[in-house]
Amino acid sequence: MSNLQSFEQRIHTPHMALSMVDRLAQVFRVSGAFPPILGEITCEVVEATAPAQRTINPPRVLSTFRNRSGYIMLDGTYADPADSTRRWPLGPGTYRVRVRGELYQDAEFLLEWPPAAGQCRIRIPQPGNADSVELLPSAAYPLPDVTLGRLQLGPTLLRGSAFDADGTPLAGVAVQVINLPLLPPPNPPLGDWPFLRALSGVNGDWALVLPGRRYFDSAIEIPPANALPLKKQISIRVGYPGGAVTTVQDVLLGSEHSVRNTALRGQVLGPGGRPIASVRIKTSVSPRTSITRADGLWTLYFDLNQPSAANVSVTATPPGQAPKTDATAMLRQGSTVFVPTFYFP
Repeated sequence: MSNLQSFEQRIHTPHMALSMVDRLAQVFRVSGAFPPILGEITCEVVEATAPAQRTINPPRVLSTFRNRSGYIMLDGTYADPADSTRRWPLGPGTYRVRVRGELYQDAEFLLEWPPAAGQCRIRIPQPGNADSVELLPSAAYPLPDVTLGRLQLGPTLLRGSAFDADGTPLAGVAVQVINLPLLPPPNPPLGDWPFLRALSGVNGDWALVLPGRRYFDSAIEIPPANALPLKKQISIRVGYPGGAVTTVQDVLLGSEHSVRNTALRGQVLGPGGRPIASVRIKTSVSPRTSITRADGLWTLYFDLNQPSAANVSVTATPPGQAPKTDATAMLRQGSTVFVPTFYFP
């Protein structure tokens, strides 16, 4: 009997398990103590911290898959964005890895590669969920349906969007509820409730989750038949690039509340109804300005605490032409108001 001949020998790199926890599902205990994550997740290497510090741009996407137990498995290879068909080995060192998913806010952890001998799980030292990456919900996450709650005892949802003055969505804007005193026991321990803070997504949207009203409102659980619905003034701070703005919202507890922006909209047209782009828009109530798009439309967003105003002067200045002003606009806090169309010869 002839011996088998080996033409090629390959040593497979062992896969390492990375644990991720859906923090909101864990708090509400809807899927066990360590609920699985939802949707697709990517892990991007954005920085090397050892043996030398350097930023990796564009980020390298680690090769991962999810096993039947819900762990994210990786073998230390990555794809270069310039050539996604090939896989490259990650060199020895320590890396900062960004975790991204449509339903979650971005998270980060430090990855030491290669792992120590005999280790089969990525170590992430932290209190609480030890060795697990905690994922917080984004505005796209399927948040609880508060319409199913009774007696306003369930959570309260706060939603909003962060825009620049010209309507460009602002990603990575920090939003948080401030000055919300929690009541002492007999409520169950709340611990660190991380859902009072969030970062806006790529489309500017953000969402916050308040705990059940018993944690910060002392009203009896079953109100009298003639009692009015419970409301509470909630202070929300939005960290815009130009400076943080705090808005106080009158929120119906146990419901979904929208933090509405204040804005003006309009259009600038030329001869024959042709849209005019790059027209500068300014008003008499704020130094903020906007620019018309290719279709002549424009939007001008104001601060969340911008008060209402009547007879607002809106001035449109096309390139190389004299400006025109309309002084009939009504600015309504928490609303978008349309301004009459500007026509230029």
